[in-house]
Amino acid sequence: MDFIDIAKELHILGIGGISLSALAVILKEEGKVVTGYDREVSPITQALQEKGILVVNQFDEKLIDQADIVVYTSALPKDEPHLAYAIKKGKIILSRSELLGQLAKKYFTISIAGSHGKTTATSMIGYMFFLAGKDPTIHVGGIMKNFGSNVCVGKGKYFITEACEYKDSFLSLASDIGVVLNEDPDHLDYFKTKENYYKSFEKFAKNTKKGGILIVNYDDPFSRGLKSGNTLSYAIKSKADVQAKNICRKNGLLSFDLFYLDLNFGNFKLKMIGLHNIYNALATIAVGIACSIPLETIKTALLQFEGVDRRLEYIGLVKGAVVLHDYAHHPDEIIATIKAVKSNTNDRLICVFQPHTFSRTRDLYYEFCRCFACCDEVWLLPIYSAREKPIPKITSKFLAKGVSKYNKIVRYFSNFEKCYAFINKTAKTNTTFLIMGAGDIFNLAYRFKK
Repeated sequence: MDFIDIAKELHILGIGGISLSALAVILKEEGKVVTGYDREVSPITQALQEKGILVVNQFDEKLIDQADIVVYTSALPKDEPHLAYAIKKGKIILSRSELLGQLAKKYFTISIAGSHGKTTATSMIGYMFFLAGKDPTIHVGGIMKNFGSNVCVGKGKYFITEACEYKDSFLSLASDIGVVLNEDPDHLDYFKTKENYYKSFEKFAKNTKKGGILIVNYDDPFSRGLKSGNTLSYAIKSKADVQAKNICRKNGLLSFDLFYLDLNFGNFKLKMIGLHNIYNALATIAVGIACSIPLETIKTALLQFEGVDRRLEYIGLVKGAVVLHDYAHHPDEIIATIKAVKSNTNDRLICVFQPHTFSRTRDLYYEFCRCFACCDEVWLLPIYSAREKPIPKITSKFLAKGVSKYNKIVRYFSNFEKCYAFINKTAKTNTTFLIMGAGDIFNLAYRFKK
């Protein structure tokens, strides 16, 4: 029996995080007493309060004293006062990933892993199960537009979750169906080498339960080699079990013909733009086939899927210029997002980018320098540190020097205010501003919402 089964009350440190807040709601719906701490007051913490979950912004010993289990975000150091106090008190302590792993054991678990696209693919799969009447529980790292939330708590047997590789957290999950979207080395502050990164995904694949199904992208060279019992493949370019052919854009929709085991099962459509979303759709279709969801239901779900906040999100117009926002923070994500935008417009494209973490900027420096090559201008903001301390010489100004080798116009802004003012000053028709990053750059983007 896991700790979560016997616990009546839990206190969550970092409850305002996109994942832990969703887990808090699931626990609350299970009848647990849930409290939490977060240093920031945010729309997420306010929504938790409205659901009857007490959230404090200061150290409250009593909440830890009365909790059976203390859960913490991996962003906290061991000497963080709340965590140190819980250790001193001899409390049962679980990391976010350990809590997720224990919760998932109660369900038929579908875990979606990958360097990019996890949130969108998980949301798409979750919406398909919802539309199929399966009443799933869905846990994602973003706000699903179809639900207006990062969590959907159902009473059915299915648990559909995003599986993050950072610090090997996805290894806490034993999947009935495991999905691997792609593998592009990231989080090298933890994994150290690309080889370690790939090995971690191999372990995730092997965590698929006996008799379960592993679904992999055969167009991704590293994912293609993964094996674990029953395997179902999908691809666009390579021969695979599930394939998209005759891809085109018609009447504002992405369209493709679905082939399963070389048989044509008709035309499928998406509201979303970008080839990467065809891959997300194929992963969704593969999961649907594995769970015997009718193809007509899958087709309807893909067409009705509205996407996720901060994923190629249309913000509004400024003096006729289009403002878009995207979460992209890895070079491959940036390239995919830029390609998606350029396939949809002939506008002059200005990318406004906030690098995310010093270590990622250092480890993927040369990739970052090249990934904006298709843009007309690149504007850089200071690095968002997240959990890290500054690294000497690793700055956005240093990155700007490298980017300037591939782009004629590169600008640096020391803060959001200066960048906001310059967007307002230079905005004009036939221009698209693509504001990107995984940090707090959404605060800049959302200032342009109407």
